Amino acid sequence: MSELTLEGHLHRRCGGHYALAVEEVTIRLSGMTAKVDRAMYKCDKCGDRQHTVEQREEAEREAVLTMRSQHTLLTAREVKHFRESIALTTAQFGELLHGLPKGIVEGWEKGRYLQSPAVDAMIRSLSDREERERRAARAGFVLPPLPGEVVPAAGNNGENSGENSGDSAPISDHGSGSYGDSAPISCDAVPVAALVGAPAADGVVESAAEPEAEPTGVQQ
Repeated sequence: MSELTLEGHLHRRCGGHYALAVEEVTIRLSGMTAKVDRAMYKCDKCGDRQHTVEQREEAEREAVLTMRSQHTLLTAREVKHFRESIALTTAQFGELLHGLPKGIVEGWEKGRYLQSPAVDAMIRSLSDREERERRAARAGFVLPPLPGEVVPAAGNNGENSGENSGDSAPISDHGSGSYGDSAPISCDAVPVAALVGAPAADGVVESAAEPEAEPTGVQQ
């Protein structure tokens, strides 16, 4: 429904008319919350409220931006850049994260899903080569060589392995310094259900669960 169709629209139940208003709502996603202003239409007689798809989407987009900023989460572009820097496919990347489907990884990279802080920490921990190797061994595959990395021949004991250690470049933390100031965070005990994270927002993502929104006040 277009927003223009409700401005001044007659509310047939009471005879009032709808006018544009703003309400403050709390939106919950992936265990995080954010308060944002959401536009709506309110009946000037009985107070009935109606929301268009566009109004919901805009509020949820704003909530996602707020959550990323508050929790310093990697952006979709940063997740993709990091995965490519360690030469992993989306399927392999998901395998290192407790066997998550590649569709979830693709969703993060396209901004369709919002990772939780626990998942974000796990992704950052993969900047450590030993951590990646440990997880790859558990998943049952061998990590591919990084660009420019010399793989020693069998029995060579790494004598001609070159200067490239195989570690990826530290993940940028939105300009606040490189990741690696603290030891990698182990998230082995985090249940898979908690790793996926709720979708970023209706319309912005293909929603698997309706984001919760609680009105906290109305402004006309």
